[in-house]
Amino acid sequence: MRIPQGARVRRGLIAVALAAFALAGCGRGGTDAAPGAPRRVVCASPAVAEIVFALNCGDRVAGVSEFTDWPPEAAAKPTIGGALSPNRERIVALEPDLILAQGKSEALGAFARAQGIGFRSFPLDTLADLRAAIAGFAQALGVADEGQRLLARLDAEFAALPAGEPVPAFIALGHAPGDLSGLMTSGPGTFLSEIVALAGGRNVFGDVDALWPKISQETLVRRQPAVILDFQTGPADETRRSALVADWERLGFRAEQIRILGEDYLLKPGPRAAQSAARIAAAIRGK
Repeated sequence: MRIPQGARVRRGLIAVALAAFALAGCGRGGTDAAPGAPRRVVCASPAVAEIVFALNCGDRVAGVSEFTDWPPEAAAKPTIGGALSPNRERIVALEPDLILAQGKSEALGAFARAQGIGFRSFPLDTLADLRAAIAGFAQALGVADEGQRLLARLDAEFAALPAGEPVPAFIALGHAPGDLSGLMTSGPGTFLSEIVALAGGRNVFGDVDALWPKISQETLVRRQPAVILDFQTGPADETRRSALVADWERLGFRAEQIRILGEDYLLKPGPRAAQSAARIAAAIRGK
């Protein structure tokens, strides 16, 4: 998912980073490295670390960026600082033979080359990007077969999602209790909009010419979504949930149309994408 600059929700997504899917045994036994394959890897974003662990290469991870929290084994690794401005001295001290990153990461790539450290980076803005990153990181780690197995598992999980007529849905981002003035949504071509579509939703702003448009209350009401998918950046207690629902009710929506979604992995492109789609599918259908 492209993280739009300068908005609160975008900073939150960077901070909590992009979750991954923990395969059985991930990071405990590890996958044998092929001759010449990198053995000390630095993962320069939480998303990257989670992919590497999902490829069963967690035993090779020498360091991770801040806010890496999944799987727990990844969170226990030494940190190199923030994903946007990693500490280069810490990286050098870890003596990696490969740095894996997300997005352009031009400065980090130049640093790696100057230090004689291998470097690979992939965007993680769409589902196609995620697939390419899994395959590319697997290739760089010398575990191409693990990458294909992970992709096959994702495909099977996506195929198992319930089918049905798409439900018109509004993807709400950045909604704090008592404030509907700064609503942001996910436009076409974003990871989140793609996941909602796979989950059986039809993004009511899927026709706009923007990735992360701000939405007025009047425009939202005219679009007549059947459900409101209110994505929060963390769990909401009953008091907060009640306040969030009350805001939507003041716009004329019924409580049974509102879905408060606080699971952190839902906003994070990574190997748990199919799990996110399944959770959103259940929410759309009121489960």
